[in-house]
Amino acid sequence: MDLADFNRIWAPVYGHPAWLVRKGHGSFLTLEFGTPELQTREPDVSSLASSERVRALAARRLVTVTGSWHLWIYCCHWSITLNGEELAWSESPDDAITLATRGIDGQKLLSVERGANPQSWVFGFDLGGELKTRPYGDDPSVEQWFLYERDSGNVLAARADGLISYGPGTLRLEDATWHSLSTTGGTGSGPR
Repeated sequence: MDLADFNRIWAPVYGHPAWLVRKGHGSFLTLEFGTPELQTREPDVSSLASSERVRALAARRLVTVTGSWHLWIYCCHWSITLNGEELAWSESPDDAITLATRGIDGQKLLSVERGANPQSWVFGFDLGGELKTRPYGDDPSVEQWFLYERDSGNVLAARADGLISYGPGTLRLEDATWHSLSTTGGTGSGPR
């Protein structure tokens, strides 16, 4: 994948404010962009082989709100800075992470670029916020982040080894085609 393709995928996201920025399981982060939409999963009668807890959860109706784009910061170290000052990183206490996510909530995404090394990323926001990611270092094939496109169903993924994949969200990660990101075709920045 070249930089022009990468920028084409991100271009519609640029200029949209991040919303519902929050910490998920462990140190995962999620950010929504674009028009909100309710997603409803109807109750399901789960297999008897499932645990009682799984059957109880599946029997409930689940309603969530998602954006046109959902960014999931996955298995990586990350830090959130505001005007150059670090607010929190992936190992910070939960209350510090909550405050840091509030710091970028509402800020418009302006750019997604490689960081200081080819395996790191910098997400730049309009009010001085930055979200930086870097690999844990123990497994180069682990995904650092995913960008889910609601309308197309496609997912852009970045691994710890710097490779990128883009394709249907129904495709298993082990079946995805991974590409290096060549430096031709643009800067990685959106509108300023």
